[in-house]
Amino acid sequence: MTEKFKQLLETAKRVLITSHISPDPDAVSSVLLLGTVIRKNFPDKQIRMVLEEEPTRDLSFLFGYKDVVFRSLLDAAKEFKPDLFIMVDAMNYGRVSRSDADKLSSFLRESKSKTATLDHHTEVSRDDVDIYINDHLPATAQQIYKLAFDDWGLQKPDGYAQTTLLGIISDTARFKYDNPAHRQTFKIIDELLDNGASIEALENRLERYSPEQMLVFSNLAKNVTDSGSDYTYSFIDDGFSQKIKDQTAFKVACELFTSQFTRSIGDNLWGFLVYPEELNGKPAYSVSFRSANRVRDVAELAGKLGGGGHKRASGAKGIQATSVQDAVKKVQTAIEATD
Repeated sequence: MTEKFKQLLETAKRVLITSHISPDPDAVSSVLLLGTVIRKNFPDKQIRMVLEEEPTRDLSFLFGYKDVVFRSLLDAAKEFKPDLFIMVDAMNYGRVSRSDADKLSSFLRESKSKTATLDHHTEVSRDDVDIYINDHLPATAQQIYKLAFDDWGLQKPDGYAQTTLLGIISDTARFKYDNPAHRQTFKIIDELLDNGASIEALENRLERYSPEQMLVFSNLAKNVTDSGSDYTYSFIDDGFSQKIKDQTAFKVACELFTSQFTRSIGDNLWGFLVYPEELNGKPAYSVSFRSANRVRDVAELAGKLGGGGHKRASGAKGIQATSVQDAVKKVQTAIEATD
């Protein structure tokens, strides 16, 4: 499959690379790593790196970030007319486009564009594409590193070390999670550090907290609830998010609370967080799940709510509910359906 993908890449003239909405550091790193690798090694190609939404954290320090375009993916595809459309760190069109997934899929099919997915998530809800590559590594950035440098032996572009390192440390929580591919991962980390990448420099840029984020933490801490079963949950009070002027800070705070606390409260080893997030201009709720290793497959839960992700970290958007308490009940209904 990797050689077939390389053949598609070699014959394509116009390549569009994208990743999921609400892009996290691994999504952005993966887009940048693949895009800069192709530009370095296939200078005759036209490359577009397009994301529908900007990341909640400032990643503008990454090499090549200025070349990423943030706009409607459907509009970008219609304008650019790619021969090859690549999704990284995402397994379906609904993950890369908030409102135009079906139209995007139809356009690519009708225009006879080749499609590829490079991912590391579980295969729940994945769409059919011409090329699907997933070695279930801890980060998609590592998958792209393996493909480009280990499998294909391509030249490494400027900035590759810090970009790859960011993708790996963000999706492993700086190597906190069990990793069956740890030997391969740490071999890559050695090479990245030897070539100028710095974990400390990345952490100093990313681990900063604003006063508004601390307010969000306080609301979530107030609402922490033991389910009485084996999980913990929390939620943002209705109307609270409107008090936060910086919505980027709001989203980052929810993400951080979910990752750092949800599976670590009391004796419970998994849980979820519900917060408001508009979908196509309409009020809705999102849920983020986290679980300790081999405790609960939360990707299965997210799939029942129209989302997806990892077995230990997943989420879903666009939950229609009359209130946050109603949204919590819908999540609990999905949990009960899998028990």
